[in-house]
Amino acid sequence: MDRERIERIIENKYSLLLFFLVILLVGSAATAHNDTMHYTVGSLFAMVVFILMLRILKASRFFFVIYIVFSVLALVLHYLAVFVVNNVSLAIVAISVYILMIGTLIVFMTRRIFSERLVTGDTIKGGISVYIMMGTWWQMVYQLLWMCDTRSFLFPGGAVQQGDFLYYSISTITCLGFGDILPLSYPAKLLSAVEALVGQLYVAVFVARLVGLHVAVHARKHNNEG
Repeated sequence: MDRERIERIIENKYSLLLFFLVILLVGSAATAHNDTMHYTVGSLFAMVVFILMLRILKASRFFFVIYIVFSVLALVLHYLAVFVVNNVSLAIVAISVYILMIGTLIVFMTRRIFSERLVTGDTIKGGISVYIMMGTWWQMVYQLLWMCDTRSFLFPGGAVQQGDFLYYSISTITCLGFGDILPLSYPAKLLSAVEALVGQLYVAVFVARLVGLHVAVHARKHNNEG
């Protein structure tokens, strides 16, 4: 790969991240009927997404290695909890690690996006990527809540299907609210309301930031021409 192509990929870092996030969502939907495939595909692309986000954030070598080690540990614990020992406590630990690690990346990615001084198509894709990551983070929060109390949500047919928590999270953060999955407990209702509020505030602030940068760039060009 020549130097120009490498530089082009670096310049479009958010585009690459968004691409793998979309692949992750499509892969999760396509393998929902098979637990093993669903876990394998999700784990593979999740690791790719983690690595891309760490590279975008320019994490130090030490932090990069520690983060990847904990990611692999969480994946192994999750696999053991679901497919080997069928242990809820082990699954809770794994999901908790996911929530902490993905939440950390989202916070730093959001700060990185809002610190950009130039509006480009890649910047917009970065904002979309963070929005999708927020949806997946809330999915894990709901999953953790359900593991602690299976009466937290009411699902169609009374049984949880693969992808139900992601579906509920995306429909909540976008304020679609189809109503087929219902939060029953107070924590579930409160968290759902918070996600809807955070989702709308993020979109509003992100759009305002983009418009502000766009106006500032044009004003600067006008002043230079004048």
